[in-house]
Amino acid sequence: MNAPVDIKAFKGGQNKPFGLVERMIAMRYLRAKKTQGGVGLIAAISFTCIMLAIAAMIIIMSIMNGFREDMIRLTIGSEGHMYVASSSPQPTPESVDALEKRLATVDGVQKSFQFTQDYTGVQANGQFALAQVIGISPQNLQSYELIADSVVGGSLEFFGQGRGNENQIAIGIGLANQLGLTVGDKLLVFSPRTRQTISGPVPVKKAYTVGAVFQVGLYQTDLSYIYMEFNQATQLFEGGRVSGEIQLRLDNPDDIDRLQRPVTEAANEPVFIQTWKDRNATTATALRTEQIAMRFIFMIVVIIAAFPVLASMIMLVKNKSKDIAILRTIGATKGGILRIFFMSGAMIGILGTLVGLIFGILFCLNIGAIQAAIEFVTGTELFPADVYQLSGGIPAKIVWSEVFGVAFWGFVISAAATFFPAWSASKIDPVDALRYE
Repeated sequence: MNAPVDIKAFKGGQNKPFGLVERMIAMRYLRAKKTQGGVGLIAAISFTCIMLAIAAMIIIMSIMNGFREDMIRLTIGSEGHMYVASSSPQPTPESVDALEKRLATVDGVQKSFQFTQDYTGVQANGQFALAQVIGISPQNLQSYELIADSVVGGSLEFFGQGRGNENQIAIGIGLANQLGLTVGDKLLVFSPRTRQTISGPVPVKKAYTVGAVFQVGLYQTDLSYIYMEFNQATQLFEGGRVSGEIQLRLDNPDDIDRLQRPVTEAANEPVFIQTWKDRNATTATALRTEQIAMRFIFMIVVIIAAFPVLASMIMLVKNKSKDIAILRTIGATKGGILRIFFMSGAMIGILGTLVGLIFGILFCLNIGAIQAAIEFVTGTELFPADVYQLSGGIPAKIVWSEVFGVAFWGFVISAAATFFPAWSASKIDPVDALRYE
């Protein structure tokens, strides 16, 4: 035996399940020396595997949660929550105004307003680029807190004001940098409409003044979005005709599915309805698929990490068969033997899971500093904005329910890997174990 054992504790029935004696023997077995099979070394390796697997699960899931949250926050902040369009091919201004007012009465709708959205070409300083021009009233643009609070140059105070080419617009910082624009510069915006001249049809175009430059952190928005006063956009792209498109901002963006029926009923006419999820279906589906796939992969990683625990317990049972026989002869029950070896393996899983949780959480809480340090050492950008569509570094959001789920999963897997060797140890016949000693 490697540890002194109070025989009376077994014989007199004083040893309680998971009591002091059983815990003492279990701890002693985990510290087995190299001459006793190297179980201690394998236990240390098992601990490291469990710790790294748990930490990796928490880090990856937190990064994915942070990425998804930032994408949704920035997308909703720069776009509407729900879009309603009249099915009429030529809606009148009066009918669209009436539809707008009816939609505003729906419970859960914060506000409704008309807007336009057109993809077109823009030009400045000899450079040409593609842009998405959104026609919106000044007061409604101010209600976009993400845009209003992200102005890095100029101001929205005079948005939509000015005659001719002095009319002010707001553009994303990526587009401004691409075209070499600053506040006060002129931007030429093309329209798909044409006008007839002596030499033939020519495209309609008009110059505007950059009054504000914003940076929301969503790469595509910063690179291509232009906000233009609603009447100016309607005149440029539709020749003054209303498009019949209405944007809804909801009290709770997550209510988009619940509110589709009330919105349809309030419209009281055939309409087309889209949500921010519909317009970003590819991104939303990709994020969800990746989230599910990564969780499945890391569950497998934890299972693989539990195999060293299984190996160490099998070796421990094999090396301690004589000890098991002696414990049985002095009064230890089969259940006691099972609990001793179960605790030996469970300690590895519990400690590995606990340290993995701490390491993973600390990593997520300090991910900005860690990213900066890695980029400084390697000289490589880890989170390029043009690839991941977000600026500002690697996002991380710790979801505590997932953290507890990871801890539970890590413990269950390590406990399952421990149980079968422990059960095998409890079945060892003391007579057979001592016969050849």
